[in-house]
Amino acid sequence: MKTTEKIKKLREKMVTTPQICVERAYFMTESYKETEGQPNVIRRAKALKKILEKMSIRIDECELLAGWPTSKIRGGALMPEIQWQWILEEMDTFSTRAWDKYQPLTEQERTQLLECLPYWQGKSLQDQVMNMVPEEFHKYDHVVQTSIGFSENGHHFAHVAVDYESILTQGLDGIEIKVDESVTHINLAELTDIDKYHFYKAVKITFAAVRDFARRYAALASSLAQAESDPERQAELVSIAAMCRQVPAKPARNFHEALQSIWLVFMVLMIEGWGAGMSFGRLDQYLNPFYKQDLTAGKITKEQAHELLSLLLIKMNGVINVASGTVATFMGGYPVMQGITVGGITLDGKDAVNEMSYLLLDAEKEVGLNAEDLVVRVNRLTPDCFVIKACETAKHLRGKLKFVSDETTIQSMLTNGIPIDHARNYISTGCHNPTVPAVSHDIGGVSFNLPLMVELALNNGVSRLTGEPLGPQTGDPRTFTSFADVWNAYKQQVAALVQVSFVYKNVDLKLYAQTPYPFQSALFPGCIEKGLDINCGGTAPYATHTTAFIGAPNVGDSLAAVKKAVFDDKAITMNQLIDALDNNFEGCENIRYILQSAPKFGNDEDYVDLLTRQALAYACDTVSRHRTFAGIKSTTACLTMTGNIPMGYAVGALPDGRKAREPLAEGGISPHQGRNISGPTATLRSVAKLDQVKLTNGSILNMRFSADAVKDDVKIKKFVALLRTFCETGGNLVQFNFISNTTLRAAQKNPEQYKDLLVRVATYSAYYVELSPELQNDIIARMEFEEV
Repeated sequence: MKTTEKIKKLREKMVTTPQICVERAYFMTESYKETEGQPNVIRRAKALKKILEKMSIRIDECELLAGWPTSKIRGGALMPEIQWQWILEEMDTFSTRAWDKYQPLTEQERTQLLECLPYWQGKSLQDQVMNMVPEEFHKYDHVVQTSIGFSENGHHFAHVAVDYESILTQGLDGIEIKVDESVTHINLAELTDIDKYHFYKAVKITFAAVRDFARRYAALASSLAQAESDPERQAELVSIAAMCRQVPAKPARNFHEALQSIWLVFMVLMIEGWGAGMSFGRLDQYLNPFYKQDLTAGKITKEQAHELLSLLLIKMNGVINVASGTVATFMGGYPVMQGITVGGITLDGKDAVNEMSYLLLDAEKEVGLNAEDLVVRVNRLTPDCFVIKACETAKHLRGKLKFVSDETTIQSMLTNGIPIDHARNYISTGCHNPTVPAVSHDIGGVSFNLPLMVELALNNGVSRLTGEPLGPQTGDPRTFTSFADVWNAYKQQVAALVQVSFVYKNVDLKLYAQTPYPFQSALFPGCIEKGLDINCGGTAPYATHTTAFIGAPNVGDSLAAVKKAVFDDKAITMNQLIDALDNNFEGCENIRYILQSAPKFGNDEDYVDLLTRQALAYACDTVSRHRTFAGIKSTTACLTMTGNIPMGYAVGALPDGRKAREPLAEGGISPHQGRNISGPTATLRSVAKLDQVKLTNGSILNMRFSADAVKDDVKIKKFVALLRTFCETGGNLVQFNFISNTTLRAAQKNPEQYKDLLVRVATYSAYYVELSPELQNDIIARMEFEEV
């Protein structure tokens, strides 16, 4: 479709270096000072109210949807209630640090931070986590796992989609009627009902604040309209004012109001609990009735709907996640992963692709920025023409889209106890955490360093890099006489250190429960019914918390190399293997060559693929035996973000031939960079052999193709056949880069010429020139397939 002037202008504004907005931090601190001693949920509600009352608002030229979550064009807010100290330490180097740079703070912003940040000393979640986790466990941080817990990310959980359908059909007013009905059942003589009373009171505070927030925009639009000389723009501003007086308090009456309503709600959700993976859910399913109604009535054209959808996607790019320098090493590129899931099946098992599904692909192709995260659900019923269009869109954007298997994901949801009608309604949030909109709360967790378990198994529980004991003593590996000895040592290390990771996880979850989300919770019917915040198990029994494994392919490759080289072929001895690992292969090039020659995951060889499956399945089963805070179920995933780089720095030489401190396998279940030499089909077949259903919180496969591999209709159709086979025969999530090393190296050399070059980094897309050199080189190291 034709690019409109509005789309062009607003998109161009988003290709800019991000800024940090201090308003949320400043007004939240003011509110917390005023509400000391009050219940936590009331304090959170009043803080949200103050922020929405005091924060800057604006309606920019060309905008048809009102609302900005910060005072900046492309901005991120700060969460001092989670972390404060790094902000104080790094605020003068935001614009000069190695990666994830921000524009400098103004002097006024710097003064405001200096005024408000010290209040949080000893009160922030991270301060409390470090005090609550026993000191002897601190040595495992950034070694066994990526962080001390979610609090180290500096963000809230997010990773949800609220009940947007009810917001559009009932409005907040309609939902509040249910809140009021619940209040009538409270008996304050019951201890737990006192907490319910405060919860419902907090919800009503937030609903009133959101209504007032929308009215602020209505008043601003009216004021701008009165001063506007252009009749066309004046009419647009009058329309915005009318919409903001209607939604989200009341039901949306048309397609435009539906978009305005969900955008205002989304903004407030971010301001309350800013974090990656805040999702719009199945946008094509709940917007399509409004579109069809307006189209039939002649109130909207396909072109107008396309423009509005494009403007929504552009607005999503005004939101970034601000991260400390440490966190940015494994989440570089300002990832926000604001998910929109399209396609799939309906609740009764029929194909769900509709006209809105196609319109969203068109809008994404038009916009193609980094923040909006379009996820395409694929199954046996999905029309070929839709998958082809999705692949063509992905090709146009050099990858970007995610493709998810309905067969695998729905089965995983059933394994987690989700009823079939809910499972069919799943979406993908964040990296790829399957969840059910308005029903389940499925939190991404810290990543677990699985290859380290191999190192510890082959060094009697001691880190080769530091000499520090980390795991149990599983015996001198030089005395191992069978592969079973190696396997048993690996299992003991996994069992012991998974247990250690739950110390962090449970403390983290317990403290987040003291940081309620009353507005978000109110948009989950289960939370309203129970009078319980979403962070306290309000969606139970539909609540999970994941352990994400890093480096599973390295584990499979390493175990296969030991089994083949030492025990099957007897090409080397255990003494030679351990000496080579101890010396980081220095002077042992022949040993390394033998190990590297062993079968490698990603080449459709059962020898290594089934060992990878076995090692991963054991780790999944070990995690599943643990329960977390509030009885939340423990689940597993295979995803790394970009943690394969810093986690690799904590691991010594491995039997797969990888040297000490080098990056681990990227993605999650992607073959180690450059090892899948047998082509894309072999790669997909290896991945499909894994027990993906055990990975109930998702797995990530990254693949890179040259642009020529999908250059014409014949090749696109061949690519679609490959994708469908993967999704329909045991695969899970796969995402692509369609870009050559020639282009990537040119962008490294001349970054100014490639400012909006999008790449699929991990479970998110980013501008290549905004990534650190380590991340850029990690993408270059991935296998590039010339043909499908």
